Amino acid sequence: MAGGVAAVSLVLTGCGASSSGEEASSGGIAVVGLVGEPGVLNPMFISEDSALVSESFVMEPLFTLMADGTFAPTLAAEVPTVGNGGVSEDGLEITYTLREGITWSDGEDFTTEDLAFTVEVAQDAEGAALPIPEYSSIVDVEVVDDLTLTLTLSQPELGYLQLFAQTLPAHRFDTTAIQLDDPLVRMPLGTGPFVFEEWRSGDEIILTANEDYWRDPELPHLDGVTVKITPDQQTATAGFIAGDYDTLFFISSGDFPVIESAVDDGAPIEFQLDTHFPGYVEYLWLNHSDQGSADQGHPVLSDPAVREAIDRGIDREAIVDDLLGGYGVLTGAFLSSGFGSVQRDATAYDPEGAAAVLDEAGWAVGADGIREKDGVRASLRFQTISGDQDRVLYQQLIQQNMADIGIELIIENVEAGRLFDSFAGGGLLATGDYDIAMSRDGRYADPGLWVYTFTSLSIPTEENGGDGFTYSHWRNAEYDELGYVASTTLDPDARAEVLAEIDELFVTERVAIPIYATVLGLAWNESLQGVESDFWTGIWATDGTAEWSLQN
Repeated sequence: MAGGVAAVSLVLTGCGASSSGEEASSGGIAVVGLVGEPGVLNPMFISEDSALVSESFVMEPLFTLMADGTFAPTLAAEVPTVGNGGVSEDGLEITYTLREGITWSDGEDFTTEDLAFTVEVAQDAEGAALPIPEYSSIVDVEVVDDLTLTLTLSQPELGYLQLFAQTLPAHRFDTTAIQLDDPLVRMPLGTGPFVFEEWRSGDEIILTANEDYWRDPELPHLDGVTVKITPDQQTATAGFIAGDYDTLFFISSGDFPVIESAVDDGAPIEFQLDTHFPGYVEYLWLNHSDQGSADQGHPVLSDPAVREAIDRGIDREAIVDDLLGGYGVLTGAFLSSGFGSVQRDATAYDPEGAAAVLDEAGWAVGADGIREKDGVRASLRFQTISGDQDRVLYQQLIQQNMADIGIELIIENVEAGRLFDSFAGGGLLATGDYDIAMSRDGRYADPGLWVYTFTSLSIPTEENGGDGFTYSHWRNAEYDELGYVASTTLDPDARAEVLAEIDELFVTERVAIPIYATVLGLAWNESLQGVESDFWTGIWATDGTAEWSLQN
């Protein structure tokens, strides 16, 4: 059954002094808690979630994705459609029109030359950019004038509104082959309400107000934002409750009960639970290759019996109910949110059945309790991002679940940058230097990019210059063909049918193993005013943060 699920929002307000009726004032520094040291902050060059710092305060998109899955113009003057002439009838020509009067934070005009330059960077195989796949379909760029740009595509791209989510300033670069050591990759320039001032590694990232912000001379209200880097999620949450931070990037499900309890005890906190079904999904990313090899399968995980046993051997209900206090949703779907989403039950906990599958496939239990087959032991590295103790708890539960059926998981957690770094930077996922990695993804208003992530073309290799991003190093010709059809089919009903086929194939092959889906939570101190959560990213959009202020 395809389709979306309505969201229910629960808002809890602390019993401290209410902000209702208080006058919001300009000035002041908002303090935001962030878990872990980011890699670089330009999201065009890294897939790490902490790059949201830039997209929340500094870098503005042409179109902002709203909570209902629609797009609203930000840097663009309007959303191009077939109806208004911005999109040709065959979907192969897109015309983007910019608002007048936009400037970069260094005072230079923002024009369509910057858009054209961004396309060149995205298509330069010698650079380190990790662009979305829609850029590869662009075959011609016409700068009509400073405010008008027309793209010609080789095929229709349903994600054309996701192009230019980040734009690069052409006047600040002397090459399109931009590398990771460029200062504007570490701390990018933008058109947004704030400007990166300083990054004190391990401590804080300092942003100041953009004094020449194009949208409104009265914006932003704040003098700046300080992003405090914390070592782990629990420290960040405790600091937020104590009043050290005005809000947090990413609230873990395990922190919901702690924050709710603080609200009940009178903490001056606004707390929202948005029960989108589901939110981001915690996955086990299974490496289907031997160290990224295109020709050699993983010695253990390429066996579908092992993947099935892992799936059936995880006690998901214990994770959600016992470790997360019920703040989680079980789902077995690949396409679990947004357009084309599928309702699919999670795999039931069946350790006996999992053991039987392994027995039948010839994985015999050895003297140490670990199974082996043809001289290969079922022993796997199990990695996730270090610093999140809630994750460690269910990581250990999964480790015990697997030990119960004869699969050994060796926990070796790493910093986020090490896991998600580029192919050139030796990232574990990009290079295939992992067995099982665990992180969250999968919440997309449109599944185009999500589907593409698991195609063969998205796997970074020496041959393609390390371009692309993959979670599983899985290659499947049928999936590749379905993915192409889904990305070029303009009729929504026909596209939904193809997406349902994609979901079925992905789940049947157990490309990755879903553990649970998060409940989406947002919280901020009542002294932080003007906070809106009407965006797909919650409160994290430049359209919203420009309006933030601090209560008198």
